[in-house]
Amino acid sequence: MSQDQKAILGQQLLIAEQGVLGSMLIDAEIVGPMLMAVLEEDFQLPANRNVFRAFRELYSQGRAPDPILVNEYLGGDYGKFLTELMEVTPTSANAGEYAKALKAASRLWRMRSIGEQLAQAEDLDKVRELTDAANLLLCERSEVRRVDMKRGLREFFARHGGEARQEFIRWGFPKLDENLHVTGGDMVVIGGSASAGKTALALQMAFHIAQKHRVGFFSYETSTDKLYDRTVACQALTSYRRIMSDKMEKTDLEQVYDMRKHLTAPSLELLETSGMTVSGIGSYAMARHYDVIVVDYLQKIPAARSGRHLNDFERVSQVSSDLQQLGRQTGKVIIALSQLSRPEKADKDGKEKPPELSSLRQSGQIEQDADVVMLLYRRFPNDPQNLQRNLTIPKNKDGVANTGFVLDFDGDNQRFRQSNAMWVPEKKPETSVQQSIFRPMPDGPSPFDGKT
Repeated sequence: MSQDQKAILGQQLLIAEQGVLGSMLIDAEIVGPMLMAVLEEDFQLPANRNVFRAFRELYSQGRAPDPILVNEYLGGDYGKFLTELMEVTPTSANAGEYAKALKAASRLWRMRSIGEQLAQAEDLDKVRELTDAANLLLCERSEVRRVDMKRGLREFFARHGGEARQEFIRWGFPKLDENLHVTGGDMVVIGGSASAGKTALALQMAFHIAQKHRVGFFSYETSTDKLYDRTVACQALTSYRRIMSDKMEKTDLEQVYDMRKHLTAPSLELLETSGMTVSGIGSYAMARHYDVIVVDYLQKIPAARSGRHLNDFERVSQVSSDLQQLGRQTGKVIIALSQLSRPEKADKDGKEKPPELSSLRQSGQIEQDADVVMLLYRRFPNDPQNLQRNLTIPKNKDGVANTGFVLDFDGDNQRFRQSNAMWVPEKKPETSVQQSIFRPMPDGPSPFDGKT
């Protein structure tokens, strides 16, 4: 940053800082809203930061800050400084605009400061640290969002009663679209048993989602060439075997050519990302403006560097938590594929026990972090000729859980279709009765029995 640029930006920042603090000194009613609108680190001039800190501390003590109290809190040496702040602020009516200007100027100032530090970084670890800081500054959800009950009611009617309806992610399967209410910031986990087709399912879903959203598909085990070949087979209904064996016929190529508009329309990008941490995924996703991040698959992601060696359980737990926080901080939908543990034998006949939440491999943290969990597995595991799959939903924070349906899988086209076959739960979900302190359970003791 040149000295002229620093001077211009510094002047803009100084004016905004003075406007916020001057408004707070002029009008005590402005103090509370300003303490919520801006942060201490938004002030770059040390003296201004001290004044803001004094306002915050006095306000938290239940005292109504005024110039005299603020000056006393700061040791009595800020009288002239506070007077100058009030003199350069004509009115407190523009406090909201001053706060917006301060946020913007402060963010730009810090971003340029990070840029200067990047130019002098001595190693890649420092570059990653600074890049993470820059991404967090640009992140829309990096700060607290406050909603009181009045604002909450207004936004409720705007979401549900107006012409503009809230948009949820659409998956391309009617039963999923009906039952799942996934929006920005949510984390969806798709667990799949070995060779169940979780990558093919995720690709098909990503292609459909990308009709309306920008999607980044981060693959840790499959090349982009193979991912695109699978996509072509699925969307153009072309034989995947002939594609992989390089034996496509003229009619196959013509069919793909005729589908070119359909194949190129979605905003879907396929990425080979071996060795990339969650932080790297976030940085890349921010740069490419993805709305949805698909990761194939969670257990392959390395943990961020730490001072000690992490075992697999600790690493996967950290990666899961980092992915959840990435979604929460950026407002992006996270779709993470996960391996499932080997199925257990359910009876003497060797029938496999269907997977459940605890089947997510290597860490129970995954089921805690996910807003939605889907499990994909063979409907008839002992019959390799039967390609039907069960897709169950054991966790669904904003909808009905413990549901499922049957998918027909066409291996040669790498395509799933919703089946007409009826999904039958392996066992009836157990229901528990919650005991109220005011109403005893039927045929059971009262909470007050035995108490005096």
